[in-house]
Order: sequence, then C-alpha cells, then structure tokens
Amino acid sequence: MTKIVVILSIVAAVGGGGAFLGGAFESGSQNVDLSRGTYKVKRGELKITLTERGTLKTKKSTIIRAETSAKIEWLIDEGKMVKKDEILVELEKDDVRQRVENYRNQVIKLEAELKSAETELLIQETQNKTDIEKADLALEVARVMLLKFLEGEIPQEKRKLKLAIEKAESDKRRYQQRVDAYRRFIKDDYVTADQLESEELKLKTAVNELVTANLNQRVYLQYKMPLDEKQKRAAVIEAERAQIRARKRAEARMAAKNATVRQKNVSLKVNRKQLEKQEKILGKMTLKAPTEGTVLYGDPDNPWGRENIKVGKQVWNNMSLITLPDPTEMAVLIYVHEADIDKVKKDMRAFITSETRKDTQYEGQITKVDQVANAGRRWGGDGAKKFKVEVALDGENLNLKPGTSAEVQVMIDELDDVLIVPLQAVHAKEGKFFCFKLDGSGFEKISVKLGKDNNSHVEIVEGVSEGDELLLYDPEAGGNGNGSYGSSEDDDE
Repeated sequence: MTKIVVILSIVAAVGGGGAFLGGAFESGSQNVDLSRGTYKVKRGELKITLTERGTLKTKKSTIIRAETSAKIEWLIDEGKMVKKDEILVELEKDDVRQRVENYRNQVIKLEAELKSAETELLIQETQNKTDIEKADLALEVARVMLLKFLEGEIPQEKRKLKLAIEKAESDKRRYQQRVDAYRRFIKDDYVTADQLESEELKLKTAVNELVTANLNQRVYLQYKMPLDEKQKRAAVIEAERAQIRARKRAEARMAAKNATVRQKNVSLKVNRKQLEKQEKILGKMTLKAPTEGTVLYGDPDNPWGRENIKVGKQVWNNMSLITLPDPTEMAVLIYVHEADIDKVKKDMRAFITSETRKDTQYEGQITKVDQVANAGRRWGGDGAKKFKVEVALDGENLNLKPGTSAEVQVMIDELDDVLIVPLQAVHAKEGKFFCFKLDGSGFEKISVKLGKDNNSHVEIVEGVSEGDELLLYDPEAGGNGNGSYGSSEDDDE
C-alpha cells in the first residue's frame, strides 16, 4: 500500500505543478521524466530575471497642468487627436470674470480720482504761492509803514508841534507887546478901550494856543507817538507771524494733497496689479494644446488623479489635466519591491510584453531607478516599500498605446555552464537544503549548497553532479505529494 501512495504522490506533484513543468522546463523538458516525477541534472545556462507588471508611457510627452483652481466646465474627449492651439479644457470663469469687471471699474474710478487729486494739487500749489506772496507783501508793507512812521511821521510831527509852540510863543509875545503898547497909548487917548480890549482878547487867545501847543507836544511825545510805534511794530510782528502761518499752512495743504495723490496712486497700482492678475488667471482658464498629439487624461506616471478629470470636478493649481504623448519613444514604469531593488541596476536589459500586443516581445533597458521608495505614489495600502523604475523600449514608432499594461522581465544575471535543477527538486529543513537522488529502486537524501536562482530553477554549487536524477517531490513528506500525505497506517486502512 505504501508504494501505491508514493505513485499517487508523484502524479499529484506533477499534476499540481503542471504550469511549472510547462513553463519552467520548456527549455529542457527532455530532462524531465513525468512518469517517475524526476529531473536529470544538467549543465546549462541560467537566466536570473525579475518580472514585474507596469504601465506603458512615452519617454517624451507634454503635460498640460492647471494654473489655477476652478471647476472643469468643458473637457475634450480622451483619445482625440488634436492640433496645436486647439482648446483642451475650459474652466468655469464666472467668478473670475466678475472679479475682473470689479477691478476694471475700480481702476477707472481711481484713475478719475487720481486725476482730480493731481488737479487739486496743482490748484493748491498756485493758491499757496498766492497766499505766501500776499503774506510777504503784507509783511513788507508793515515794515515800510513802521519805517515811514519812525523816519518820517515822527520827525514831521515833532517839527509840526514845535512850530506850533514857537508860533504860539511868537503870537503871545507879539500880542503882549501890543497890549502893553495899547495900555500906554490909552492914557494919551491914542487908542480906545475897545481896541485895548480887542488886543487883550487876542493875547489871551495866543496864551491859550501856546498852552494847547505845549499840551499837544506833551501828549504826542508821551502817549500818541509811543502807542503808534507799538502798533506799527505789532503790525510787523503780526505780518511776520502771518507769513510763517501762510508758509506752514501751504506746506500742510501741499502735504495733504500729496498724500491724497500718493494714496490714490498706491490704490490704483494695487487694483491694476489685481486686475492684471485676474486677467492672467482668466487667460489661464482656457487651456490649449501647445503641440499636436493624442489626448490622455492626467499623467500616465501618476494615474491616481484620473477620476478627478471630468466636467464639474474641482482642479487645483499645478494639477496634471492632459498629457499629449510623443509615441515615437516608449517606456514602461514598474515598481520594484524593496527586497529586490538592490538587484536592479541602470542599463540592465529587459524584455517587455504589452497587454495589447501579447504576440510581440520588445527589448529595452533600464534608464532610471528611483532612490526613494514610494516616491510620488499615493496608494499602496499594504505598506509595501517600492521603488519606481523606468525601462525604455528599443526602437521608434512601436505603435503601442500609453497608459496600457505591460509585463517586464528584467535580466538580472546570466550564468553559463552551471548545474541547474528545478526549484521543486530542492527542499529545506532547519536552515539546510537537500535533494533526493534516485538510487536504484530507492532514493538518497543529499545535502546541497545553492547558488543563484530565478522563478523556476536554482544553481547547485555542491552536492550533485551532472546526470544525477532527482525527485521532484519530497518522498519523506506525507499526504498528497504537496508536502503532506497520509501515514502507512492510513493507507492500509
């Protein structure tokens, strides 16, 4: 019964690994004995490859990015061939148009206000000149009037008063002499009493006039002249102050008018700048093709944003909206796990199979390996650290579609003339590797030392020789040939 179990296990192992035998052994299927579940060790070439799936892209492409934030109002169909300057995207412009109109009206208003303020400044400048000239003239008049009073009116008035006194004194002496003479003459009857009385009246008048002249002189010298001088000097001081006030008032008014002009200028510049900014934004809301090409939504290198590229969706500044690829040169982007990234080097050769052209295999080489894991990737919920690798395809105009999937086999290494066996022929236990070599009707468990491996085969460095026939299963394992099968007691039952 035990023998039957082993045979069943061999069949199960071969059946369970059918895909392996059909692919991994394709180049050396003559070494596999399916009926016995064995593999004959051979020397040959071992290609070490790393297989990853990725996305086709163009090496050269033009990405049209949003230059402002807004909602998409109109969007060209994806896949359409466009010419240069053809409209690709229209963003909603109503709010921006309203802002442009508001700033334009504000600019017109401020331009008028600035012109009015500049006119007021010129008027104020003229008015200030007039006011200062008027104050200067008033000061000059006050000073001349003071000088005229001191050097002209006072001496003239003093002479006038002095002459009045001298005349009054002369009249008094003359009428005194006449009265004295008349008094002598009246005794001799040369004059009458009436004549004497008339002369005495004239003398009395002359005396009064002398008193009055002296009084006028005293009043002028003691009161009127000092008072008039004070008034004249006060008028000069007031004119000087008025001149200072006129100049300061002119400066203050000019400062106020200049401040108004500056403020209007600043406001006008700010609003003009805002108007220019909004007009630029408005101009950026119609995106045109800078070159001809086929429209692809988003950025093929970063495909996660494609779902946001549709009418009514919000876009933000610098967001990739449209890609116009240059299909003459193609590449594939793959993401390599951190456990394998050290195997991958720039300029390594690779073989590429497109999902849309499965019947054709393209060759290429690695042109770029990112130094930072998950750079630019916004997904990856499994937490895996992966590095972006770019593989350029050889040749031009390959007629491949950007954005489609492709499988890449990176040629890590090629070993010549080495002992190679399928992975199924090698087993591990407690950190050691071993094989089961067919020995007559039984088998021998052999410890082996492994070299490099790929997805299907491994290099044997020590332990087996070319021509050895190895089991493709573990005969010591129980069960169904996949590592566990029933005990002999179970089989007997």
